[in-house]
Amino acid sequence: MVAEARVGAATLLHDALRPSLERLRACRAEVTPATVHQARVATRRLRANLKDLRAVFGEGWDGDVRPELAWIGGLLGGVRDADVLAVALEEALEDADDRVRRAGGVLLAEVRRDRTRPLEELVYGLGHPRFTAVLDGVAALIDAPPSPDVEIVPAVVVSPAWRGLKRTVRALPPEPSDAELHAVRIATKRARYAAEMFLTVAGTGARRFTRRAGRMQDVLGRHQDAVVAVAWLRTRAGTGPNVAFAAGWLTARFEAARDADRQAWRGPWEALTRPEARFW
Repeated sequence: MVAEARVGAATLLHDALRPSLERLRACRAEVTPATVHQARVATRRLRANLKDLRAVFGEGWDGDVRPELAWIGGLLGGVRDADVLAVALEEALEDADDRVRRAGGVLLAEVRRDRTRPLEELVYGLGHPRFTAVLDGVAALIDAPPSPDVEIVPAVVVSPAWRGLKRTVRALPPEPSDAELHAVRIATKRARYAAEMFLTVAGTGARRFTRRAGRMQDVLGRHQDAVVAVAWLRTRAGTGPNVAFAAGWLTARFEAARDADRQAWRGPWEALTRPEARFW
């Protein structure tokens, strides 16, 4: 039965953490928008997984690996944020008239210039011994867990993340701020990442939960991307009449998308809270 699913610690660490480690190594070998995106997700996933596994191995089991992963996440974030913004602007400009598209090209060029410095810092960091030490630290946690033979049931790991998500949602006011919705997004990702560690042993139930959490995360992700785009565009309002006009047009588009998603996440949330979504 799904409720009795359990997995050995050594197997769980190998199956859940090693793919993320390999994505970090892939980014080091070749820096592309795709590898940066995958490495950033892998970094966030690893940090969430290590935190959740403290319920099994105890506080401090991961040493300084998790804080060092935050450093890597910072390196990746500047580049990835620029990539996301560039794609969002390109997609929005597809429906614009010629005047907006021409001026929008100036804005896109600015985004790409903004990416240059973070990319240089990322490339430097990827080649630094500190990065090697973090990868070695993750590999050591995978290869030599404190209690390799202990069997882990999903509830021990997933329940705390799920309770954290519920607390975050229940604390929302009737009209949540952008920052409060971003906090819900982060909590949703943590619950999803916790559940995904058990996909191979919890089967259909785990897949159902992660699918529903993913839908909620997607909506909140679109919302946050729109929030970031609006904030960036407002700093470009004084860069000439044509560019200011394009920035205003784009701002209106992203504000409309942001406002639409302020409530759109509640449907996926209701689906996630239904009893059949629990697999632990």
